Amino acid sequence: MTYCEKCDSVPEIAPANGTLYLWPPVAHTTGKILAGAKSIGVEVEKSASVATLSVHYKRPGLRALIDTITAHLLPEELADTKALIMPGEKRPEIDDIAQITSLGAIRAAIGAEWLGDLLRDNRLNSVFQPIFAVDDLGKPFAHECLVRGESVSGEVINPGQLFDAAQSATLLFQLDRAARAANVRNAHKAGINGNLFINFTPSSIYDPDSCLRSTIDVVEECNLDRSNVVFEVIETEKVRSTAHLSAILESYRASGFRVALDDVGSGYSTLNLLPELRPDIIKIDRELVDHVDHDKFKQAIVSKLIALAKQLDIEVVAEGIEREEELEFLRNHDVDYVQGFLLALPAPTPFTAKAG
Repeated sequence: MTYCEKCDSVPEIAPANGTLYLWPPVAHTTGKILAGAKSIGVEVEKSASVATLSVHYKRPGLRALIDTITAHLLPEELADTKALIMPGEKRPEIDDIAQITSLGAIRAAIGAEWLGDLLRDNRLNSVFQPIFAVDDLGKPFAHECLVRGESVSGEVINPGQLFDAAQSATLLFQLDRAARAANVRNAHKAGINGNLFINFTPSSIYDPDSCLRSTIDVVEECNLDRSNVVFEVIETEKVRSTAHLSAILESYRASGFRVALDDVGSGYSTLNLLPELRPDIIKIDRELVDHVDHDKFKQAIVSKLIALAKQLDIEVVAEGIEREEELEFLRNHDVDYVQGFLLALPAPTPFTAKAG
């Protein structure tokens, strides 16, 4: 089985010395860019024949250059100004056309360069939130692994910041792969021997067999029982191809793992996926769990979801439980597993039962 070159390498956003090529949509935008460059004494070359601007830079000056020339551009101008970075003084050729993006995208990517450094330095940590069988709240059925970043100064970077930056810097594939590997290794290091829930984003996977190869290797490296590892699909609603997601889940199953769908019930599309994807476990959307004991509409949906899952031999986790009344409702409606702040907060060490 081959590895995915895209997932397993973290590219530099831009070479140390290069040329920024720009194709503004109108002369007015060109004027703003030229004025910005002039304000910091940067020379811009103009090619009138194809309305091309080019400016040479040396790192780390690229960030300041882009911030200055984009300072007065409207969002529409940032999106419509085409841009390309070439190494040294190399000029674009026909094969480079596919790499052309927007000036806005390059600005966002340069602003997220810290993420590439974080990934290269392996500064990903994990916290673990237990999942309990509803009739045994003293011993976890599993722990869900939740990734956290660490800044150079040691501050915690939440997953929202990580994945927003990854989207900007087109590093989603690399971050998702690194997060899966880090969560497995960190759980093993923390001494978690039971079931593990490992999140992944299906939109970060091209070819299931090659993209998942490195994650499987980490599971083997940690000598984990594959049947104890549950890969949990997050952001299911963003999946464009159900067939692609089905292939991913089938690849995991064929390798001996179990699969779960997160946020089931958050929309019709998620429910509609159940017959085709046939997950081993579903997690009921936390919005449905919130005050379910007070809302007859939520009660109807949650109770039907649990009943449907049992008909299909799918186990059910209710997440986001913060009140005793929610827990009691779910217990009375035969949910299998429960998770939430009421029961335990995410922590850097596995859950241990309280004495007494």
